[in-house]
Amino acid sequence: MIKARLGRVWIGDGELVRIMGVVNLSPESFYKGSVRTSVDGVVKTADSMVKDGVDIIDLGGMSTAPYNRTLVSIDEELGRLAPVVKALKDAYPDLVLSIDTFRARVAEECLRLGADVINDVTGLKGDPDMAKVVADHGVSVIVMARERTPNRGLEPVDRVINALRESVDIALNSGISRDRIVIDPGIGFGPLSLDPVITGGEPIRGEYRHGDENYPWYSWDSILIMNTVKIRQELGLPILIGVSRKSFLERLIRRSAPPEDRLFASISVEAISVLMGADAIRTHNVHESRDAIRVGEALRLCLNKSPKECSRELIKLVQGTA
Repeated sequence: MIKARLGRVWIGDGELVRIMGVVNLSPESFYKGSVRTSVDGVVKTADSMVKDGVDIIDLGGMSTAPYNRTLVSIDEELGRLAPVVKALKDAYPDLVLSIDTFRARVAEECLRLGADVINDVTGLKGDPDMAKVVADHGVSVIVMARERTPNRGLEPVDRVINALRESVDIALNSGISRDRIVIDPGIGFGPLSLDPVITGGEPIRGEYRHGDENYPWYSWDSILIMNTVKIRQELGLPILIGVSRKSFLERLIRRSAPPEDRLFASISVEAISVLMGADAIRTHNVHESRDAIRVGEALRLCLNKSPKECSRELIKLVQGTA
């Protein structure tokens, strides 16, 4: 059985597909509709997400989008996050809070204030102290697939699986319990050596951001989504998918569409991701994503089933006996 927990929320086999709502405290974030710059604004957004059925809220104090200049100081990142973590824990003591950071000092302070999960977009490879901080606090971690440098000799799915294995090994060797690890294939992210948030260099540009001319970045991301179940099975861990408003969607719909105009593409791919095996979806739009996730969850019951088996599963689901 593939199962783990994010805080008090179990994720994986036998569980509903979990919904992670994104709230960014970083004005530099690529989707401005997700940004809240006041504590009151964050609490109001959390109120709305809770009413819409969110399971986890992911807070970002610094944008980690690899295609923009977004680096801020540790003190600034902490200054944005700390008052919000405290306010949300006061307002919703049982709400699972995830912190989107790769910096150990930021994680340490947020965990001290009551955060439950660290969502590390470097897969524990960006800060050598991060894995120990997570282990010492006994909390959950989401590790993203990030190669240190491009491994051009392998296909995309194999490269992602290998990168995730490295991160899972780091976690386990540092004392993080396996049932507190969730994986993320890293839709929209490239190798760490090409990431300006990590290197301080220029933002990634061009079609072949993974170093392989067979795979422009939008086909790379699409391949990962369609192989969600393989990645999940190879690692034996629950998988979280985050596609909300990301740039590859603009290529797939084949028209110019800024992040504000990618909602329908986002929820379409979220439903497909669930159908392909996702255990959790990270979204900027909990209300809109919720129904798409539930549809994907229902149709997934029919995969590799006969028509009668499919019907029985859907009847049980609709009647509340699944």
